[in-house]
Amino acid sequence: MIRQLYYYSRKAYLVYPIQVLIGAIITILVSTETLDYQKKTYALLKSSNFLNKIFAYKANQLWPFLFFSLSFLQIYFHYLARLDVLPLPISSSGAGPIHLSYTNVWSLLKNRVIITMVAQYGCKFILKDLLLFLCFQFIDHVFVWTGGECTSGSGTTSAEKCHLEEGEWHGGFDISGHFCFLVNISMILWMELHLFSRFVQTEDMFWVVNKWVRACLAIICAVLVIWICILWVTSIYYHTVLEKILGCLMGYICPIFIYYILPKIKGLHDYIYI
Repeated sequence: MIRQLYYYSRKAYLVYPIQVLIGAIITILVSTETLDYQKKTYALLKSSNFLNKIFAYKANQLWPFLFFSLSFLQIYFHYLARLDVLPLPISSSGAGPIHLSYTNVWSLLKNRVIITMVAQYGCKFILKDLLLFLCFQFIDHVFVWTGGECTSGSGTTSAEKCHLEEGEWHGGFDISGHFCFLVNISMILWMELHLFSRFVQTEDMFWVVNKWVRACLAIICAVLVIWICILWVTSIYYHTVLEKILGCLMGYICPIFIYYILPKIKGLHDYIYI
């Protein structure tokens, strides 16, 4: 499972642009009337379908559970790997002091691994929320600036508030929030799955991967597949091609910043990476 996970997580970034491309081709080949008829006829194609309500609209409540479950696995495996490489106490006439020194170093190393990785994942979680907040501020303001409004009549400039008020985001240039949001949170999980599977292979820690670890990874992968299915509907039945392209491109803001830009900032790297 780990080897397959390593392969698929490494290629995951290709999935979402391919969805946009295929969705654009289908919208060109199939008439608008046919797509509108299908969208109105089949329940799973409506924005109010149960998958959308549970896994898209409530993804902000679901994602932290998945992210921190994977974070715990990362910390646990790194911790075990460092226990395994520690030297055994040297037996000698001065065994007491040497063993005491070894124990102190062991304790400090354990604490450093845990504290550093907790700080790392805390930063990732906060940055994800901050970057997504800025993304949606941009998306909502572009929509309003181009003549869009919420049909609830409240005058809100937030798509999220409009949805809570049971209104519809109508008119204007509506960059795909589904693509922006789901690609960002999916890619963070894909990146973490890639880092985890690579670490397990590099350190040859397959012996630690028990049924509970497999179950955790299976649940995360299942949710990722559901999000991909939701985006298939979006790519074919909702938004213009340009709105989907921009939404998909914005979907890579979090992973690029967190996994490629942040690690290169030396001041931060020294404190939150081991």
